[in-house]
Amino acid sequence: MTTESDKSAEEKIERVHCNLCGQETKHSVIAQRTQEETSPVTVNYENDYEVTYYTTWTMLECRGCGHVCLRCVEFFSEWNPGDEKVTFFPPQVSRKAPSWLKDLSEKTQILVREVYAALHADSRSLAMMGARALLDLYIVGRIGDVGTFREKLKAMEDQGHLSAQQVKLLDAALNAGHAAAHRGHVPSAGELEAAMDIVENLLQLDLLDSSAKALNASTPKRPQKKKEQP
Repeated sequence: MTTESDKSAEEKIERVHCNLCGQETKHSVIAQRTQEETSPVTVNYENDYEVTYYTTWTMLECRGCGHVCLRCVEFFSEWNPGDEKVTFFPPQVSRKAPSWLKDLSEKTQILVREVYAALHADSRSLAMMGARALLDLYIVGRIGDVGTFREKLKAMEDQGHLSAQQVKLLDAALNAGHAAAHRGHVPSAGELEAAMDIVENLLQLDLLDSSAKALNASTPKRPQKKKEQP
């Protein structure tokens, strides 16, 4: 049964990030509930007081694509005014997995999906380590396990698999992954975005290289001009 409070909630519109649309869109508030918990705090026998913990659950539907998400807003009376913890279910996604993911090898697809799971959970160190693992998987698949990452990159360049500019970019991504894995470095969102751009660009170029070869093989050759008779 729909209550009056539910009806008023359905008429409310908010702007929220939509995972399917990939941007902030208008959302209808389907339902909203607030839970309140109060606990007594004893300082001494004369100055007892209460603290309150509020949780507001809001179900939202994108007015564009219809995607539904759940938002949880938590507030504690002892926090500073305006401070609150906001969590979305499913987590808000700032970066979508590439459409060409299905064209990668099964092993690479599994690892890419795990990296994106870490991204969506805001586990930036884990995502950076995963990006480094993707690079290692790609390089070993091309030239085998030939030593350190630097030695592998040098071998990739020497054998013509990578340009000097690509080696420079990959070296930066590998260093970031190494710092996350061994020195406790927590990359910023911008650093992680840059590393993912570098890794995905390499993987896509590899796919495009195969596509270009197939395209050349299937394209009819230009007929040679007949030599004019003297």
